[in-house]
Amino acid sequence: MFKRHLVSVRDLDSSQIRQCSGFCRCRTGGKLPRVFEQPEFQPVEFDHTGLNVHVHPGGKSTAAVVFVHGLGGTGYDTWGMWPELVFTQKSVEPLDVILYQYASLHKAWRKLHLGADLPFISSQLADWIRVLGEDHGYTDIYLVSHSLGGLVVESAVQKYLVELGTGAPQVTVVAAIFLLASPRMGAGLALGAFRQLLPEIEWLRDKSEQAMVAESYFRSHVESSGTVASAGDYDFLIPRHSAMAGDDRVVSKMSGLFGVPEQQRLRLNGDHRSIVKPDAVNQEQHRRLLKIVRQSGENRRVWRLQARHDARFDKVPGPQGPLLITELGSDNGNHDWELAYNKGCTLASLGDVQVRDRRNPAISAVQPTDLLIIVHDAKSVMDGNERCRTVVDKAFQRHQAQEGLVLLIVLVGSDSEEAKSVVQSWLPEPPYRSLSINGVATVDGITHLVAQWADVVVGRDPIRWPRSASGQFYGAEGRYFV
Repeated sequence: MFKRHLVSVRDLDSSQIRQCSGFCRCRTGGKLPRVFEQPEFQPVEFDHTGLNVHVHPGGKSTAAVVFVHGLGGTGYDTWGMWPELVFTQKSVEPLDVILYQYASLHKAWRKLHLGADLPFISSQLADWIRVLGEDHGYTDIYLVSHSLGGLVVESAVQKYLVELGTGAPQVTVVAAIFLLASPRMGAGLALGAFRQLLPEIEWLRDKSEQAMVAESYFRSHVESSGTVASAGDYDFLIPRHSAMAGDDRVVSKMSGLFGVPEQQRLRLNGDHRSIVKPDAVNQEQHRRLLKIVRQSGENRRVWRLQARHDARFDKVPGPQGPLLITELGSDNGNHDWELAYNKGCTLASLGDVQVRDRRNPAISAVQPTDLLIIVHDAKSVMDGNERCRTVVDKAFQRHQAQEGLVLLIVLVGSDSEEAKSVVQSWLPEPPYRSLSINGVATVDGITHLVAQWADVVVGRDPIRWPRSASGQFYGAEGRYFV
């Protein structure tokens, strides 16, 4: 399994080393990253660039996981066997593994520095992200960080996105961020006397300026939920996930989970160091990373398809078809529900009317939602989940306040029929205006309901949404082709 000794570059066969040529005018030392093509993962000594790229034979992978250690850590030892687990996994697409190393704490002292120059380090990492995407061909980079490394990663991503500027695609090369025991609200060790000695402590103190600046930027510009439909209100789509250990005595739970959606938080046994060292038996964090890769990859493919679809319509001369605006709500960000909802919207857009999600960037704030879809797990409703009821109550209030809004409540699972009665009990006595409670046994039922109810909404206002001359919605296939 994991080789704990570092392999010197001179010990590798020349066929295993693929030094990229070229020159990069940035903080990466003027070079593109060193690439090591390996049939089996082997740690390699770092050079002054601080970046080692491990690729599979043939070097054709377009996705990579970048590991960024924390205070006093190292590129390999911090992570135990995790880089090798990622390199050898078979459950998702092949993933190259990239290790980033910087000197901090006593390792910085050995180089006659008082501590890590974190602004420079985060800027350098931002440059590496750009280089890996533009010059090395990666389309999906997953950033995994530990402790202080999480602050470095978020600062680097912020700088990378700012450099992209407005008008950049919402789906960037940064696919997701996984923060493990990262003190984003400060750490207990960042106390008075240390702050005067180590520059790293300034970043680790309670509500540090750097952490708050990065968090403010993410809240304003980056959709952190691992969903597709929710990205339209933001400039960029980059899900953030976090993990905390139950016995962590360095970072508090509140600090480590701050700002990350509840459904994207992972709670593990262990301590501050063991949380980033999965082994052959205990590897929940590794499985979560692969789940992040799987879900983010699918969401990004859907978004890219939608962007190409929108671009194609933008280029068509003449008036565009009328828009029907939908919105998805739930008590959690279930990935499969999102995909089924997106598929339903896409299918419903194949005809004269274009169905767009509320948060699509093409939708202005003054345009009202036409079809509000609330999805819940039937079992959660039967178990009395209060979050489900809260979402339903808020949706019903919106429905009552906005004339013309159609509310569709969908309950998914084998208990869906029984759950319908529970939801009905949460609402005032009928009759209702344009409200329907539906149960479906499988996720695929969401797709059919979205497409069919889009048809219903269109049929109610033939002036706003005129049908084609054939009298059929959804194109020549007919209204029930889904």
